[in-house]
Amino acid sequence: MNKNILLAVTSGTIAAAALVLSFRSSVTADSLIGFASVLGLLGIATLEYRINWKRLLGLN
Repeated sequence: MNKNILLAVTSGTIAAAALVLSFRSSVTADSLIGFASVLGLLGIATLEYRINWKRLLGLN
């Protein structure tokens, strides 16, 4: 089940990025690299600090 959630989140992120990029025509490689690096840093911070998303969102 955990893989299904990860697949859904990944697919949703890609779909949202595609939607945003379809509206904004002046996208450069630098902005894509910057966006990917920020997402990567957020992912690393999540793993390092072991953020519990259920507790963070108040779902406990």
